[in-house]
Amino acid sequence: MVSNRHNYREKVSQMISWGHWFALFNILLSLGVGSRYLFVADWPSSLLGRSYALVSWLGHFSFIVFAVYLLIVFPLTFVVMSQRLLRFLSAALATAGLTLLLLDMEVFSRFHLHLNLTVWELVINPEQSDLARDWQLMFIGIPVIFMVEMLFGTWCWQKLRSLNRHRIGMPVAAVFISAFFASHMMYIWADANFYRPITMQRATLPLSYPMTARRFLEKHGLLDAQAYERRIALQGNPEAITLDYPLNTIQFRDAGSGYNLLIVVADQLPLTRMPQLMRFAEENVHFSNHFNVGQNAQSSLFNLFYGISTTYMDGVLSARTPSVLVSSLNQQGYQFGLFSSNGFDNPLYRQALLSDFSLSVPVIQRDADTVQQWQTWLETATQPTSPWFSYIELGTTGPHALTDAKATDQSISAILNTLQSQGKLDNTVVVITAKSSEQEKGSRYRRSQWQIPLVVHWPGTPAQTIIKMTDQKDVMVTLMQRLLYVKTSATDYAQGEDLFSAQRRNNWLVNGNRGALMITTPQQIIQLEANGSYDAYNSDGEKLRDEKPSLPLLLQVLTSERRFIAN
Repeated sequence: MVSNRHNYREKVSQMISWGHWFALFNILLSLGVGSRYLFVADWPSSLLGRSYALVSWLGHFSFIVFAVYLLIVFPLTFVVMSQRLLRFLSAALATAGLTLLLLDMEVFSRFHLHLNLTVWELVINPEQSDLARDWQLMFIGIPVIFMVEMLFGTWCWQKLRSLNRHRIGMPVAAVFISAFFASHMMYIWADANFYRPITMQRATLPLSYPMTARRFLEKHGLLDAQAYERRIALQGNPEAITLDYPLNTIQFRDAGSGYNLLIVVADQLPLTRMPQLMRFAEENVHFSNHFNVGQNAQSSLFNLFYGISTTYMDGVLSARTPSVLVSSLNQQGYQFGLFSSNGFDNPLYRQALLSDFSLSVPVIQRDADTVQQWQTWLETATQPTSPWFSYIELGTTGPHALTDAKATDQSISAILNTLQSQGKLDNTVVVITAKSSEQEKGSRYRRSQWQIPLVVHWPGTPAQTIIKMTDQKDVMVTLMQRLLYVKTSATDYAQGEDLFSAQRRNNWLVNGNRGALMITTPQQIIQLEANGSYDAYNSDGEKLRDEKPSLPLLLQVLTSERRFIAN
């Protein structure tokens, strides 16, 4: 009995010792394989950001591998008495883990996402032949990984006594543990201080959830929660990704069409209560299936001037990235006249879109005053030798919606009458749209909740109603191509399409919405969360039960959303 117990303890002790060496081998292997994440993701520009990338890489993979060993392999050493069987099971587990790591790395390099159920469906989808072929080639390496694991496991068991003479366990463990805790402490500091070279790396590594400790810091008076939220509103989420926008330098065919450009944006434009605007829509180009699938009015403005999904908005606010449309208008020699009833009191204006302009302190004024200021500018400040661009922001919301709509209708009519009376309407492209739709009772996913008016007057274009799906990103692309004569490919600076093309190249629209993707198709509105969960709604906003995602659609959407992420 004593001899059997002694043999059992000795065998368990040997297998535990072997397990430590096997875990160390797989930590080093996962660090080597996982180093590709550092090259795929945007490499930080600062020394501290690069130091964090290396420390988090070292601490994260060592923690994940040792945690798997501690939770699975270590308990097996007390149950599985055969060292051959233990080596086989451990090698199989390590092979599965490294395969998933390789798969996740490939997914991350393609879509800047980590593996989830929806992405897994894309991986195994036989309809995507090119994609499936790449995955199949990757799976060929599984036997090789398993063979390497088995060979090391056998060699390690045979050389266990000589390996145990090397007292490196404690120093190596100290390095890994120190790196793990250091990475979390660095992230806590960076999150509290908006240090983006570190916070932008939050989602770089798989299964990575760095600590923030905001509540702890707030409780001990080390963080002002209200000031923090204000800073997020102004500068965007500190975890924002870095953009590569535009992808290439904007080039022009010539000096452009020479038309003036007037963009009028209101909070809401209920056309049924705006007879004069409705009449103007009937006499020009009315886009009756126009959408703003975003979380707020700022999304509409972002799509309109930047032409890309609001997924990138935090990155734009962080880097104070200028609008390609505004920059192109400036390059083509346009005179600028900017007017707002709320004094441009919006972080997007002051942090990025109009950051190169001198904006006064925000002052809210009546729409009538804004229109009068614009009329004065048009008469006295514009030169006939070069075209002008004017942006007018009107406000319609308030305690008396019906009155607001009527007043806004009159303001827009006054603007159009001014152009007509001065003979400038025939030489001016006019774009009239809204930031958001008029809210209705019922589901927020009802199709009408996301539709907004778009009326365009384009000289020489006959009156028509266009029923194809469009959104604000399409407006930006159309102005770049048809007004400014940009010859750079639209895919280099936008995600929209030409408003006047006969049909959409992609029969769907996509926009970011609080971390999720909102996809609009002719039949459905789809919400795709970052974790891969998928919900579809019909035109009445009713959730479709057991609806399976269209994998080709998701592949197109995810590829499109990846386009402007820097790496």
